Amino acid sequence: MATHPSQPSTRPSFISLALASALSALLVVGAYPVRARLSKGHDAQPAPTQRSGGEDEAGGAGPRIQLGESCDDLRKRYTLQCSTDLALPVVGSRGAPVASPSSMTPEYEALEIAQAFAWAHPPKSELADMASRCQLRSVSPALTEVAPPTLDDEQAKALSLSGNERAVLEQTLREMHQSYTDSVRKAYASGMTDPSGGTTLSAEQIINELERRPESGYNDVTQKLALERAGMAAPPGPEVNLPPGEQVFRLSAGLGDEFERRLADRLGVDRARQLVYSPLASGWTTRSTQEGCPSEP
Repeated sequence: MATHPSQPSTRPSFISLALASALSALLVVGAYPVRARLSKGHDAQPAPTQRSGGEDEAGGAGPRIQLGESCDDLRKRYTLQCSTDLALPVVGSRGAPVASPSSMTPEYEALEIAQAFAWAHPPKSELADMASRCQLRSVSPALTEVAPPTLDDEQAKALSLSGNERAVLEQTLREMHQSYTDSVRKAYASGMTDPSGGTTLSAEQIINELERRPESGYNDVTQKLALERAGMAAPPGPEVNLPPGEQVFRLSAGLGDEFERRLADRLGVDRARQLVYSPLASGWTTRSTQEGCPSEP
């Protein structure tokens, strides 16, 4: 809309807008959410944003890494090279910082790893609150597709993976994909009138089918697991014959810890933690949140 010459313009000048944008960009400092592929049908909630006072938005008491910590402090936690300069993250079109190899410094990566781990493994007080809302969080390998996830040369370079480390990671993903798919198909067959129907389906197709069938038990497990993780209920014993949906849900919920254990046995604890929780590992990891208590009859 044009401004009449007789009236002074109240709009900021082009220079003022540029200065304001530059100042806003300089304030983009701190942790930002881990970018990861999400399981179909589930939305991930953002990781708690680190505050200068050492408390996150959710009030949890998980691991903390302050931006003021030295490189020596970071090296004690992770086997990463530490640079002396802390670069600002790249800001995307919607204002959300984007994790990319060119903008990811070791300090920021270490911060992201710690916050992602704390998000997936909250303290007991937060677990109790989550149980009241029947909420579960998970970071796990993306194994529901027909083929196992892979990594390209750029991802391997960004993580400074040696040839052996890359081979171990890819082998672990293949092994877990095959084991998970076989277990999901077996659970599906145990509760279906036509067991042969699950032999050709992918894990994701079977999960979609189990979600569609109320009698499978898939949609009734969130509350049980939330209570168990908070120490408010005991898990079922091996003698309990669980419905197929509950078998698959419980199996899926434990994939992240199993993935980290396998990598730790082969590559060490620090490297395993990085390959599960780093933003640079989002090509083969899935981050998700399930929430919802059963409706009252």
